[in-house]
Order: sequence, then structure tokens, then C-alpha cells
Amino acid sequence: MQDSSKILCFGELLLHFAPDSEGNWLNEQSLKMYIGGAEYNVAAALSQWKNSVKLLSALPENFVANQLESQLNSKGIEVLAEKNKGRIGTFYLSSDGDMQNASVVYDRFPSVFTQSDFETFSDDEIFSEVKWLHISTITPALSDQAFHKCLQIMKEARTRNITVSLDLNYRALLWQNQNPHKIKELMPFVNVLMGNIWSVEQFLNIPVEYELNGNFDDENLLKQAEKTALEIRRQFPEVEKIANTFRFTNGEQVNYFATLFTDELLISKKYNSDTIKERVGSGDSFMAALIHGILKGNPEQQILEDATKVAFKKLFVKGDTIDESINIETL
Repeated sequence: MQDSSKILCFGELLLHFAPDSEGNWLNEQSLKMYIGGAEYNVAAALSQWKNSVKLLSALPENFVANQLESQLNSKGIEVLAEKNKGRIGTFYLSSDGDMQNASVVYDRFPSVFTQSDFETFSDDEIFSEVKWLHISTITPALSDQAFHKCLQIMKEARTRNITVSLDLNYRALLWQNQNPHKIKELMPFVNVLMGNIWSVEQFLNIPVEYELNGNFDDENLLKQAEKTALEIRRQFPEVEKIANTFRFTNGEQVNYFATLFTDELLISKKYNSDTIKERVGSGDSFMAALIHGILKGNPEQQILEDATKVAFKKLFVKGDTIDESINIETL
């Protein structure tokens, strides 16, 4: 029997161009660039914390892709890349911009990922040594082929008794021409779910029923988090853990906390700051820490507190992924 030790992430590998919001990059002729993509961000954090990680993605047949693959391998990430003609997807977002709104400019249609049929690797190759599968709702939004591949490998993971996590990260620009409720088709195969009460409403049509005042200390947030979690569990009984992140920003100010529901609602410590350095990748860092803590068998309150602290610390690290300053073992 093979050793099942790896975490498999399936998603698009992107180049994130980060022009400064004042436009100085034009005069300086210098543009900051990061490797990005929701599933890659999760994989990079997990690998940094000494987990064995595989990334199923797609890359073009050129030197840029070869360099990217070498970079990921050097970080301890095994890459299963569908290779064909095309280009790598990109997006433009300044460091003070936010993925949740229109300040992000996507240039990923078409890309080698959105045009891939994902037929290069067999299920046995994909799932070799795998104990956990992670996907975000960005991936099934990218193409019909990507959606069907998500559904197919999630079903296959179930037959192999592999844990499946899904991040309900809603990107309006990616869903504007399709129905986000098709994510419901993936839900019967999900064991660990992350998102927030608003993304659950968008994807699963579970309404926010409590009147909310828009403040992070609104008690109705917790009531709604529990109500939403109970309804998710009723509709999709395979979901064992449901995490909610709450990030409230006002200019540079941020308030951050999270909840985790298993059989009861656990609430994290609340964090706040008058300034932040980066708005990208915080949720992915939370997801990585959630997976790490669950696999280590940590107590649920510790899992929640560690994930929340990692996500908050990521707000002060430039780029899409965590760096060596965020060590989950020494928080």
C-alpha cells in the first residue's frame, strides 16, 4: 500500500503584476511581479511548513514556464503541468488594491489553463501518495473543462477516501457571465469548507437573514455564521468543518477574526491594525493553516487561532504568499 502523505492543489498558476497606484512604475520602467494563484498560494505556504505538496496545473511550452516549474520544485512543490501551446495567465493589482473589487484587472482569457482539457495525467498519477485535495471556487469559474475536472477529481478523491477542502472565494469578475450556483454540484464531495457568510449566499443560495450593521463587532455576525453553518451541514452532511473569515477594512484600517464550526461555533481572537501592507493572499494563508492544523491533529480552537493569526500576519507581507517570517510552529 502506498504512503499517502501529499496535499494536492488544483488551480491556475498566474503572474501577478503589481504596479504602484501612483503610476511611478512607468517612469522607472520597473514593475513588481509575484507568482500567484489561489491554490498555488496555499501550496506554497504548506510547503514552507514542511508538508509534501503537489500542484496540478497547466503551463505553456516555453522558457518562462520552465523557469516557473524549476522555482516551484526548488520550493518543494511537485508540479503536474499540462503542457501545450498558449500563454500563462496574468493579473494586474497594486499592493493597495483588493481582489474583491474592480481594482483587479485579469488577463487570463484565454490562457493555457483555461484552454486545457486536463487529460494528460491519469487519476493514479494525480492521486499518487495524496491524502488531501484542495480547490478554490476560482478554478471551476475559469472554463467548462476546469469545472468538470474539479467535479471529476473531487468524486475520485471520495472513492479513494481522500479529504477534500473547498475555499468559497467569490470573485465577481469571474462569475459575471455564469451562474455561481453550479458550485452546489461540487458540495457533496467537500469535507472542509472555508469562506464567509456572503460567499455562501452567492454560491449556495443560503441567505444572510440577520440584519447586519457593517461593523466587525456586530453580534449578529456570529449568529449568522452559526445559522449558515447549520444550514450547510443540513444540505451537505459530508461537510465536517466550516470556517468563516471576517475582514473589515476602512482605508488602511483593518479588523480581522474568524470562526470555525464543527459541532459548535468556535470564535477566534480579534485582531486590528491602523495600517496594512498587502491585501492579497490572506485568505489563502488561512486555508493553508487550516489544512496544516487539521492534518497535525491539533485541537480545533488551536487550529482556528493559528489560521487566524497567520491570515492577519499575511496582511503585512508583500506579495501573494507568506514568507519565512510566518512560521506556524512558532506563532
